[in-house]
Amino acid sequence: MYNYFALALVSTVGIVFFDEDPASVSAQEWILYAVLLYAAVGFVRKFIEMADQEKL
Repeated sequence: MYNYFALALVSTVGIVFFDEDPASVSAQEWILYAVLLYAAVGFVRKFIEMADQEKL
């Protein structure tokens, strides 16, 4: 789960770093948004998987 957290943190910092024009979104920002979405989905999936294992 730490790798998803690290991906989310790095992509968030990257989005802030690459945001030169608040009125538009650059290609780098779109890529980092995709990485952030991937990390969020992976984190939720892992969390649900761990919660299901805990029920048993």
